Amino acid sequence: MDTQLSFDSTNTWPLTDLNALSVTGTLVQEPDLLVGATGELVAVVVLAIEGKLQASASGTMIRQTYFVHAFAMSPVADWLATMRAGTRLRILGSLDYLYRADAPTVTERVVLSIRIEELALHA
Repeated sequence: MDTQLSFDSTNTWPLTDLNALSVTGTLVQEPDLLVGATGELVAVVVLAIEGKLQASASGTMIRQTYFVHAFAMSPVADWLATMRAGTRLRILGSLDYLYRADAPTVTERVVLSIRIEELALHA
């Protein structure tokens, strides 16, 4: 059986970012402002993200709250720097990591976090 395969580059789906995510959370504290390696402003925040209602072992419904690090670079960091604790945000971003050189142990140096690509206030 002679089968010819062809590839039409005009009829392909874009490759999706498997690390992409969209979350709504509340700023736990005001952003920490740092200077990035190339001199740009970097804002680092801790977000409180509420999970979905789930049944507990005792039969009641509970909602977990997750605390997650997130960071943004200029120009998003410029806007994030003006926000106060308690501000609710809608974030579009991707999973990334922060490197903490001052961490007491090697295992605490890399922190899983969200790189903020787009940001909006959430009611």
